[in-house]
Amino acid sequence: MTQATQRSVLFALLLAAPALVGATPAPPDPAPAATPAATGEVIAPPVVVVPFIEPFDLDASRRMSVKVMVGGKGPFSFLVDTGAERTVIARELAERLGLAEGAKLRLATIGGSATVPSYRVAALQMAKLHLASVDAPAFFGRHIGAAGLIGVDMLEERRVLIDFRKESMQILETRRRAQPIIRDDDAIVVTARNSAGRLILSDARLNGKRIDVIVDTGAQTSVGNMALQRLVASKRANRFPFTETILDAVTGESVPAMQTAIRRIVINGMDVNDLPVAFADGQAFRALGLHERPALLLGMDSLSLFDRVEIDFPNKRVVFDLPDEASRKAGQRFAANMATQGS
Repeated sequence: MTQATQRSVLFALLLAAPALVGATPAPPDPAPAATPAATGEVIAPPVVVVPFIEPFDLDASRRMSVKVMVGGKGPFSFLVDTGAERTVIARELAERLGLAEGAKLRLATIGGSATVPSYRVAALQMAKLHLASVDAPAFFGRHIGAAGLIGVDMLEERRVLIDFRKESMQILETRRRAQPIIRDDDAIVVTARNSAGRLILSDARLNGKRIDVIVDTGAQTSVGNMALQRLVASKRANRFPFTETILDAVTGESVPAMQTAIRRIVINGMDVNDLPVAFADGQAFRALGLHERPALLLGMDSLSLFDRVEIDFPNKRVVFDLPDEASRKAGQRFAANMATQGS
């Protein structure tokens, strides 16, 4: 059997105490090429807010990248990652800009835990969206696939509207009990709880068994933990036989995984059919306390099947705008992926 390979860069990061590591950072590689193409009642008068509307590029993995100024220089392509606790910068870019190096940080990734350098970033700017000075963890750009990523530390007081039809993204100031932007008849509103800045959907089930789902725009592939794999196998909920694959972590580590399609997951009454999922024993799940119960990082391969997705951090909800024949498209995409990768 030929081992299939899927590039899936996952940024479920958890900051621990600074590690006392004296190793000198490795010299930077050449700069990476730019990435290619519970609703609630409003209880106060509405505040007029001019939205930041940012066109985004979709790379081959359909992850989103936007243009970001770093300390007034740039712009540079950063991925938008709702699964990452921290905003991250590529080591090559930090070295090129001469940023001051900070403490070593130990972070959890899908491949395990890693100690990485951090760099003091004076300011990050995306049009009208501004983040003050921050110590950003750094990974090599060739493993990130961009010059950096925007994590939930920049987004936690805002909501993000991703329009896959128009390939645009809006980042809006919001407040608690604000109504959703997406209010179509076929929109599904899912409430969530907050864990280290990430939103974990509150009502997702597989064969009646509750599972935890995190919307992760920084992941190419939807990834489940080993508890979810065991549940899928025990319920015979896989559409296709399990096959081997490889996930690439931001550390450059190759993570062995198994893949299949889950026949049916129900999220707040919404059926998600034939969902392509890779399963891995990732440290990121442990860091979030999600290693013992079934959990899923819902990646861009799945999110891009919807017309629009609204992620509202202060109000702890995610809204999915359903397209026509969504389940059929998902099945066709998975079948195409399997045919391309081999078996």
